[in-house]
Amino acid sequence: MWMAAGSIYSSSSRICPMTTQSAPLTDVEKIRRLPWLVAGDSLNTGFFLLTFSGSVFVLFLSELNFDSAQIGFMLSLVPFVGIVSPFIAPWVARFGYKRTFITFWGTRNVVFAFMLLTPLVLARFGQQATFWWVAAIIFLFALCRAIAETGGYPWRKEAIPDTIRGKFIALNSMSTTVAGILVTIGAGFVIDASTGLNRFILLITVGLIFGFTSVWVYAHVPGGAAAVSAGVRNTAGTLRGMQRALKNRNFLLFLLALGLGTVGATAMISFIPLYMKEYVGLSEGSIVLLSVSTYLGALVSSYWWGWTADRYGSQPIMQFSMFLLLVLPVAWFLMPQHSSLSLPVAFVIAFVAGLGTLAWRISWIRYLYVNAVPPDNATHYTSVYYAWFGLISGVGPLLIGQILRLSDGFLIELGPVRLTPYTPVFALSVILLAAGVWAVSRLSTEDATPFGRLAGMFLRGNPVRALQSLIRYNFAASEDTLIAVAEQMGDAGNPLSSVELIEALNDPSFNVRYEAIHSIGRLPADPELVDALLASLGEDRSELSFVVTRSLGRLGDRRAVPALRQLLFSGYHLLEANAARALSMLGDEESIPDFLEKLEREPNPVLKIAYASALGKLRANQAIDPIFALLAQTGNPTHRGEIGLALARIAGDEAYYLQHWRSLRANHPTATAQAVLALQKLAHSANQGNLADSAELCAAAFAQNQAEDGAAQLQQMLQQFAQAFPNTPLTNMMTRCAAALAQFGDTRLEIILLSLHTLDVALHQMHNYAPSQAGYALDFPA
Repeated sequence: MWMAAGSIYSSSSRICPMTTQSAPLTDVEKIRRLPWLVAGDSLNTGFFLLTFSGSVFVLFLSELNFDSAQIGFMLSLVPFVGIVSPFIAPWVARFGYKRTFITFWGTRNVVFAFMLLTPLVLARFGQQATFWWVAAIIFLFALCRAIAETGGYPWRKEAIPDTIRGKFIALNSMSTTVAGILVTIGAGFVIDASTGLNRFILLITVGLIFGFTSVWVYAHVPGGAAAVSAGVRNTAGTLRGMQRALKNRNFLLFLLALGLGTVGATAMISFIPLYMKEYVGLSEGSIVLLSVSTYLGALVSSYWWGWTADRYGSQPIMQFSMFLLLVLPVAWFLMPQHSSLSLPVAFVIAFVAGLGTLAWRISWIRYLYVNAVPPDNATHYTSVYYAWFGLISGVGPLLIGQILRLSDGFLIELGPVRLTPYTPVFALSVILLAAGVWAVSRLSTEDATPFGRLAGMFLRGNPVRALQSLIRYNFAASEDTLIAVAEQMGDAGNPLSSVELIEALNDPSFNVRYEAIHSIGRLPADPELVDALLASLGEDRSELSFVVTRSLGRLGDRRAVPALRQLLFSGYHLLEANAARALSMLGDEESIPDFLEKLEREPNPVLKIAYASALGKLRANQAIDPIFALLAQTGNPTHRGEIGLALARIAGDEAYYLQHWRSLRANHPTATAQAVLALQKLAHSANQGNLADSAELCAAAFAQNQAEDGAAQLQQMLQQFAQAFPNTPLTNMMTRCAAALAQFGDTRLEIILLSLHTLDVALHQMHNYAPSQAGYALDFPA
């Protein structure tokens, strides 16, 4: 079916003229008349399904007793004639693109109407004359069709805004798919209800009615005026334009990929009705109804493919569709034959074929118009494309028909595997489609998301929830709904919602912008997210600046470091503290001297904690003394816990501190005693008998609720071990912990926990024992 794109509207006329327009059409005018094109394509779907394409035509030729090679010849005539396109392009440009299309689109229907006389020709002149009669009709029909489409492609290139081309092709596909399902069901009923040629003549008659009606509908689509460029209107200019097209490496690579996909999949699929009839054992009516399953696969996925192609580019969808099409020949080869499972399996494969073929068609058509064909040379490029597509589409059925003819009678049973004349065809399909995957991967992807990255989006977070949030976002009509959707996007943790969250950064609602920034920080670090936050950070300072700095830190992209360093000296103390936290999350060790200076000079004791936390995150050994000083001056228990965590990070891995923090707060004496007993075992393993003995006394004191004595014993353990430990920053940490215990005793939980944490790190390092949570900043020297 002719699935390319768009419709144009001229407000000055109801049925749009075919003359040169005085002013370019606006996107609004184009979009306004799209329903006419959708209706025309839907009617045309009924025409070609009942006449020259699809299962009905193949079964019609089979009813005429044409063999596989003759059927292949007939199927190849229509695309082969497309080779005339480059030679008639200048005339078409002078005559007018729309005028050419309407004139010859109608003429082709008149020509095909002579097919209704085929039974009379067969009865009067015999089968050989009938073959040439049908071939002549198909040839003249194909010639009119080729001339019409030579005008139609530039017309449609002009008609559809590229920004919605993928979505329009998808919506158009949905309409034509529904039409195809209805027509196919009706055709299957007619074919099963009777026998002979008359059932096909009836279907062709209905198809012609659809065809003539579609011409009237297409006449309502505006645009397509005659070209005004001399380079398009004369033959020499056209030839030069086509030469430029043939020198375009990416365009040639696209034509190669298109050819491999066309022969490897589309041409092969044309012969599947015969395979199902001759070797799988399905009835003709069932074979026609298989198209319904194909159409259902296309219907349920059409909008998805169009939306994805517009959003992420055509190239990754082309690659995915190639992989999907590779499944088909393998599945047809392995499917059960003459079995009760044959029909259900055939329906499943047909459904997959609908998914794959529509994804391929939408993606390559979009790539053709958006990427492969430059707007200023559309006529030249589309002429070359149409000629190549006609050539390769003709070669495919002809080649497959000859292979089937040469392998006729080939049948080998290898256990459950059955080799038929179609086996070489399936093997050729696999080879061509595999080569097509390679060709597509080499196409230019300037505006496309790489295939690997797009596939990875469905492996991160919760893609289903992300897609649900996208639907809710587009239908949201209140601030509360938008806030909830933005939060849901963050909860999903999937980059499929990145575009909507970036869009939400400019929402008029402050709360929506706030939630969007917060959610972006919870997504994987994609470049566009970081760029959007950096752009937001470059605007005037506001409350949102604090959320932006945190989200940049959480994303972990070091491209944000320069901007955050500037904020570190912005003059806004709270914002500077937030920037320090974000920089530490990005591992910016070069900022350590600045953090130390800020820690020293910051007048606000609460903001000092931010710099202490940043230094702890970076494991800055030189910060141990000033952070201990801050810990001694801080009264808030929660703040002291955060300062203790910073020191714990400098000592070693934070896991011990965080795991024991909750248990010590819940049951301080018992949990502390258990932690000390664990250290006792570790001391024995490290051959530190004296330390193990002190640990036993310490644990007993805490277990008996004598916390003050326990803290004193813990202080003694630190002093004792520090003397035996080499002079490293960790030694300084043990010394400072002992001094803090001497000053505060058992009154400060974070100091007790920090002391236990430091001993645990030191003991592990002393006997080179790998703890369950590895990763220490300080190594015990040899």
